[in-house]
Amino acid sequence: MTDNTWIPEPTDASRPFFEGAREGRLRLQICGDCGSWAYPVTTLCQECGSRNIGWADASGRGVVYAHARLARPYHPRHTDRLPLVLAEVDLDEGIRMVTNVVDVDPAGLKVGDAVELTFETFADGGVLPVFKPATS
Repeated sequence: MTDNTWIPEPTDASRPFFEGAREGRLRLQICGDCGSWAYPVTTLCQECGSRNIGWADASGRGVVYAHARLARPYHPRHTDRLPLVLAEVDLDEGIRMVTNVVDVDPAGLKVGDAVELTFETFADGGVLPVFKPATS
């Protein structure tokens, strides 16, 4: 990965996640037996042990579990993007996702704030799901 590359090269296992992001959808794994959602990519349901894992569109809604502000450029790719709000978001589907929160005053963001899905497109053409404050 070079300094200008934002998105890791998808593997066969993670390809549906990255393809979904390019299509404007948050694609996550779901167990076909018990209905539990999974993130990051897995081959085995953490709830029931099934290997019947598929992909589905998540709602894109959640709440902030924890957050921090990145104010210094620890990597050259961050230089023009500061401050960054790094967050753990509890999705309505019952999983926690590490992500960024955009379009927010970092000082105003609080644990428990409702957020909704949006996408960030990078200079290399990669797309990642991120979150912004919920509008409703």
